[in-house]
Amino acid sequence: MKEKLYKKEVWITVVFTVLLMLMGHFAQIFVIFPGLKGGRLWGFPVEYIVPILMGWFGLAIVCLIQTVVCNKFDDELDEFVKSQKPEQVTVKTGKG
Repeated sequence: MKEKLYKKEVWITVVFTVLLMLMGHFAQIFVIFPGLKGGRLWGFPVEYIVPILMGWFGLAIVCLIQTVVCNKFDDELDEFVKSQKPEQVTVKTGKG
């Protein structure tokens, strides 16, 4: 169970790192695919307004989803810790 939780934690970290990087650097899509340039959205050039909107609202939505997912994961960790016997739980301190 513990290994499963560690793997899940790593996957959550990797997935949300990629999503946050995509939202925060969305303007690079227009550099990679220059054919996407030239349109207009609400009177603004697409290559300017879309990265701004993705940077604001995209990041906000991804962070909201990340908060919900991480809270559920934290609940799973709490259940795992509570299911362990006190003898199995060890606390290591920095002292010798």
